[in-house]
Amino acid sequence: MDGEQMETFREELAKTFFLSILKDLSEIGEPLSDYEVKVLIQKALSNSSDLQVEWGDMDRFGNSTLLVKYESNLLLIEASPLISTIRILWNEYQSKEI
Repeated sequence: MDGEQMETFREELAKTFFLSILKDLSEIGEPLSDYEVKVLIQKALSNSSDLQVEWGDMDRFGNSTLLVKYESNLLLIEASPLISTIRILWNEYQSKEI
């Protein structure tokens, strides 16, 4: 995959990820826990058929490490900041809506 194809793939993945998260959040009318956010993240990334996505074993990788396999590449993502950000922003939004 050349640089231009990789950039196109990244853009499409980001768009799919964020649109999926927003769609799923719009269907939730209550505060979220970290676990629920992890489920949303995995579901959003799993929308790309090119990716294999799973949460890493807690004993080996910690509580919030996402394993993303693309072709022969494995990406480890420490997702705690993303989980926290989504949860806090959504819960603040929900508290203002009530």
